[in-house]
Amino acid sequence: MGFQILTLSGGGFLGLYTATLLAELEERWKRSIATSFDLIAGTSIGGIIALALAAGTPASKIKAAFEDNGKKIFSKKPPPKSRFGSFWDILLSTSSSKYKSSILRETVEELVGVNTRIGDLRHAVLIPSINLSKGRPQIFKTPHHPDFKLDLHLKVSDVALATSAAPTFFPLAEINDSLFVDGGLYANSPDLFALHEATHFFKIPEQDIRMLSIGTTTSQFSFGHPAEKDFGIYQWFAGQRLMNVIIASQQQSVGYMLGHRLSNRYLRLDANQSKEQERALGLDIATDEAQKLVRALASATFQDHINDTLLKEMMENQAPQPIFYHHLSKQS
Repeated sequence: MGFQILTLSGGGFLGLYTATLLAELEERWKRSIATSFDLIAGTSIGGIIALALAAGTPASKIKAAFEDNGKKIFSKKPPPKSRFGSFWDILLSTSSSKYKSSILRETVEELVGVNTRIGDLRHAVLIPSINLSKGRPQIFKTPHHPDFKLDLHLKVSDVALATSAAPTFFPLAEINDSLFVDGGLYANSPDLFALHEATHFFKIPEQDIRMLSIGTTTSQFSFGHPAEKDFGIYQWFAGQRLMNVIIASQQQSVGYMLGHRLSNRYLRLDANQSKEQERALGLDIATDEAQKLVRALASATFQDHINDTLLKEMMENQAPQPIFYHHLSKQS
């Protein structure tokens, strides 16, 4: 019924929450979640998941890839607890990215294939990034509109790295001589962009749109009233304070607006980290403890919403095959 959109937020290794929740939904309804939606939008780690789903990869395989490769991509260690430890952690990425993207690329290729291109995808996608060479946001898309003629030739793995090249964490991504950085800097929750895509390019009336939006758990970012308010690099980067403010404030504001726009046709699935859980979790923390906590949060969200009427209706919907106006076989 109507037009359905699935949106997936960014959040580094906390994307394991998204993958776990998607895997539980697929297991419950015994179907690929991508077949229920007319458009899938994802940013950063959400973009990687969106691309994998659009390629026909089961969510359970995406979840397993995060579990198997998380410690190779990100940190094996828990968040630093001492001031010195936090300072040293920041120093590690003062002159170069903290992590290399080679294992991340291998993981993406494991999920979607080495040579798979956007034009090979089975479902319509929207993937935000930032083109630093042109100095403007860029959104990668399948050819679901007559004007979209270029992106279908791009490798899915290249687009995945472009949307997830988080500043200080990973090197800049490169596609056709242009440099890209994480789309989460402006569209960590891509819900508004997906809604615009549906109304403007798909020509769907807003009242006919339903959206399922999935987060990566939200950490608390409210500050106390410290004696020292003149924050420098250390104060903003310690404990990933700046990134938490950017991510959480975006997610909250976007959810607020979409709730107004779509009302009871908008469902946001997310979880709030407790203060105790925050000590073990982070955008780049892939320890066994972190993985257990993230999976537990996802399972709790699943249990809380399993009987939600809107969720049931969206999961039981069968989306039609997308219309792609350009094809690799005719263009290449």
